[in-house]
Amino acid sequence: MNEKNNFMDIIASLMGGGKIQIIKMPEKKPVLQPEEKELAESLVYIARKYGKFNQDGKGIWAGYKPAAENTKASIGVKCANCVLYQGGGTCRIIDMPVEPEGKCRFAVIPDGVVQGYK
Repeated sequence: MNEKNNFMDIIASLMGGGKIQIIKMPEKKPVLQPEEKELAESLVYIARKYGKFNQDGKGIWAGYKPAAENTKASIGVKCANCVLYQGGGTCRIIDMPVEPEGKCRFAVIPDGVVQGYK
């Protein structure tokens, strides 16, 4: 892989040129660790190969919780902070409407975004 290509460019190219949104915290620049980058790339690859994840009992279960059921949103564990969230209620790997304050079990959130996790 060319070092000039950053993770966002790689994912965008995998998804046909779309942009990935990262919510940046003013006090720290969000950073994905190498294993997190690889996880996100793998999830996108799997979703493209087999179809997006869902909650229908077939294939890989997404474990999505809407905003009203997300008890971790206040510390930053939410779709809006995940690198796979596209905005507008869509996700690169989840086959259902997602809320910015919702969450799923596949969240890939940069270091420095989640605060106070216990």
